[in-house]
Amino acid sequence: MSDRPNIVVILADHVAFSGHYGNDRFPYRWPHLEKIAAQGAWFDRAYAITPVCTPSRASFLTGKRPDKHGMRWNSEYPIPYNRQEFRDDEILYAQHLTRAGYDNHYFGKWHCGVDKTAADYGLKGWSLPEYGNLYACDAYKDYLSRIGEDHPKCKIEHHLLQPELSGTEVLMDPAEPWDYMDGAGVLLGSPEVNEQFFVANLACDRLRSLQGQEQPFSMVISMWGPHHPYYPSASFADLINPADIPKYPSFDEDLSDKPWRYRVQRDLRCQHRAFERWPDWETWQTVLARCYASGLQTDAAIGRIAACLDDTGLADNTIFIVTADHGDGIAAHGAGWDKYSSFTEEVGRIPLVVRYPVKIPAGTKVETPVSLLDVTATMLDVAGVKDNQHPLPMDGTSLVGIVDKSHARDSLICDHFGHSGDISFQKILYLDGWKYVSVWGDDDELYCLDDDPYEQNNRLDDPQTLARQRIMRDKIIDHMTERRKQRSAWHPAEFWEDGIVFSSPEWPREETLHLYKLRTQQGYAV
Repeated sequence: MSDRPNIVVILADHVAFSGHYGNDRFPYRWPHLEKIAAQGAWFDRAYAITPVCTPSRASFLTGKRPDKHGMRWNSEYPIPYNRQEFRDDEILYAQHLTRAGYDNHYFGKWHCGVDKTAADYGLKGWSLPEYGNLYACDAYKDYLSRIGEDHPKCKIEHHLLQPELSGTEVLMDPAEPWDYMDGAGVLLGSPEVNEQFFVANLACDRLRSLQGQEQPFSMVISMWGPHHPYYPSASFADLINPADIPKYPSFDEDLSDKPWRYRVQRDLRCQHRAFERWPDWETWQTVLARCYASGLQTDAAIGRIAACLDDTGLADNTIFIVTADHGDGIAAHGAGWDKYSSFTEEVGRIPLVVRYPVKIPAGTKVETPVSLLDVTATMLDVAGVKDNQHPLPMDGTSLVGIVDKSHARDSLICDHFGHSGDISFQKILYLDGWKYVSVWGDDDELYCLDDDPYEQNNRLDDPQTLARQRIMRDKIIDHMTERRKQRSAWHPAEFWEDGIVFSSPEWPREETLHLYKLRTQQGYAV
């Protein structure tokens, strides 16, 4: 057995967590996630560094913010400078681990870049380019043949953008992954045909083959769920009664007192407004029930992987991390659907649990704000990797150090660039239970999350918060100023301004204007 731990990370996709999970409104919890947390640590204030799939996953893979890795939006969007791979000089976590002697594996969703997959970066296993059309791919069809199952059908109960599909059964063999995306219903057939179990079973087969291997290994298991479409298997759909789900607190918001970007997401991204397509709460109850059931099926897949680690004896020398790339805006802030163009708690907060008995006591609860970048830093920390291999250093801090308090943190700053290029630049600061959203091109927001967890009372115009606003804006200014200084050292201006490094030539201009706005708000010389 190696003196360094194996590393297993499960990355769920698009989890309805903040506002939905573990509150008094509805008894929705993931039993396997909570069992793993009871054996290690639950991080109560964990966030995506940016709440959209590609930039979040790129940040996880590199350990860096988007201003370093250069991916701001989902890779399939035809936005200028957006459909690109990682830069040739980029270093992913697995390349660091390979140099440290690790055997590295990756199974599941990739969604970073256009044509490349995990295999192009030296990772063993299986993945698909871009988002990945899982139900139509050869590997999935081979899996069905091995387990003796027919290709599944899905009963679509409600479809937002194609209402003509509501009430129909379709073969889950789409020409494009988006064909049945914006819907909710039930996947027919055995639960084993669900994509979460497909990915989990591939990973478990590989874990069993690694049993007894002397060389330490890493494995990232990247799920497609519980991201919509919400099509859980019937046995999981039966666990949630739609009629029991109470109306979401911000469901009826008309957004008249919200910044413009909220209406961009609701009115443009959802095409004719989700609340007009589905005006009654009864429809949303069914959609939410299928969303929650998809979460429970994802949790069951997580439990299957945890059991595999236990059964093989690998758990004794493995750090096991379960988290997600970002949250889900479903039903929130005026009947939301998908991600939002603002960093709401629903899209920003993520589950995060870590089991590592050697370093983390069972039952640990952590209130320090952390992000997905810290997961990457943790992987390299436990492997003994020092991040001195690249001129663009990583941005996270090891969660082990946060637990044992060798690393102190009192605040966290996240980024957002909108869902699909619809808003340009946001910095989000968490400090002392408060949240400040600073935006170039739109209005700012300020919330006391301890009193207002559903963000229904923007305190920006409250004169009692003026001192706090100044403190929080100063922290964002310091953060942005320091990153600009560092970036000048990373690359000369003539290199990054042509779009090669930072994804678009507008980025430095946008950042400059954002900083100008902040300094003007503070009354500083510009």
